[in-house]
Amino acid sequence: MNYKEALAYIYSFTDYERGSSYTRDRTENQLRVSAVLDLLGNPHRQYSSTLIAGTKGKGSTAALIERVLREAGLRTGLYTQPDLHTFRERMRVNGHLISEEEVAKLIPEIQAAVETVEARHEFGPFITYEIGTALAFLFFYRQQIEHAVVEVGLGGRLDATNILQPLVSVITSISYDHMHILGDTLAKIATEKAGIIKPNGIIVTSAQSPEALLAIAAVSRQRQARMVRIGPAESDPAQTDVDAGQLPVVSYRYRPESHNEEKQRFTIWTPESTYADLEIPLVGRYQLENATVALATLEELRRQGVVWDEDALRRGFAAVHWPARIEVVGHNPTIVVDGAHNADSVQKMLQALRTTFTFHRLIVVLSLKRDKDLARIVRALADVDMVIVTRMNNPTAIAIEALQELLAEHAPHVAVYTAKESNEAMNLALDLADGSDLICATGSLYLAAEALRWAAARGDERAAAEIEGVDH
Repeated sequence: MNYKEALAYIYSFTDYERGSSYTRDRTENQLRVSAVLDLLGNPHRQYSSTLIAGTKGKGSTAALIERVLREAGLRTGLYTQPDLHTFRERMRVNGHLISEEEVAKLIPEIQAAVETVEARHEFGPFITYEIGTALAFLFFYRQQIEHAVVEVGLGGRLDATNILQPLVSVITSISYDHMHILGDTLAKIATEKAGIIKPNGIIVTSAQSPEALLAIAAVSRQRQARMVRIGPAESDPAQTDVDAGQLPVVSYRYRPESHNEEKQRFTIWTPESTYADLEIPLVGRYQLENATVALATLEELRRQGVVWDEDALRRGFAAVHWPARIEVVGHNPTIVVDGAHNADSVQKMLQALRTTFTFHRLIVVLSLKRDKDLARIVRALADVDMVIVTRMNNPTAIAIEALQELLAEHAPHVAVYTAKESNEAMNLALDLADGSDLICATGSLYLAAEALRWAAARGDERAAAEIEGVDH
């Protein structure tokens, strides 16, 4: 089997990221993956792990934790999704993507185990995500990693990754997303995410909504887990619930010190230390929240024997890179690519753009998936100067005409243009912009990926260096 054949096998199953809808009970996800991994010798039990759920910030938080552990000398595995350009981006060892040869070598073993499980007729059909999860866990074992940092795909309670027994469970920011699957309130969404909390375990969370925090705390109490909260230095939106004894106090606090287009400096106070003048090359104040939850997680890991020191922390934070998160790919005009894909993340992205960059007009290149809270996202864009509506190359993308109608209804003062595909939209944005404007491609990581490839093709060296092949 070669890589192309292996990839065809992986995508021969139902793939919810590329258009299929949930039509059956998700409770079998973990059962199917467990059955396959059992036949493979349960490789996921041979290394320690951190498991990260949340609506936003999972990937950045995972990248920060992994990079610090790598700087500390550990052999690390990192499992994230979705990918931007190639399936291989989902699983990395010590920062290196799984190779085409390794995928082709391991998939026949996965396939044999899957066929054995299918022959028992105990479960419904496998999905692509489950195959990828089994592949990642087997790959990590074969590469003899010491610690895996794993991002949950969707929700948490029923996600295939939740077969892990992590040293620390993490829940990042909670907001409205995937409501047709996870629930229509923050409490319901947070309860699904809190499904990753293990009995007598540790849960570190950067969730700020009292409604979400109380749901996480309820699961923590039920499972006798210890809850660690992080938040900004200036206030705690859930202080009333802390005073009532319903929530623990915020024990990790952060304060921004300075920022520019390339990096942020900040201070974190922990129960035991103060880390001043930390630096990350990630833009947006919400990234300080992600960095603080990463540090809290790292300290909990260290208490359980995962060794790192402050030098590794500072080197790891300063060296981390996570693409398509307010990533600058051009100047004169400034061109930014961001994967914001729900209303809360779009609002925070716009705030970050306005506080980080100096520009005259804000021009947004936009494509969205149909299953998002479209009206709320569009309302968040009501104050931008111009939107170029396009359609990313993904079957879940909303039609251009439908998105035009939403903008007319919810953002009537925004100038709207259209382009049939993303490259055309980016070129149109350049034609419409002058050197003092800012162009931002956003609405989905799939659109972000296309914009990054457009930037690479027109000569942006950083964007080009990130692309190690394109599978889709």
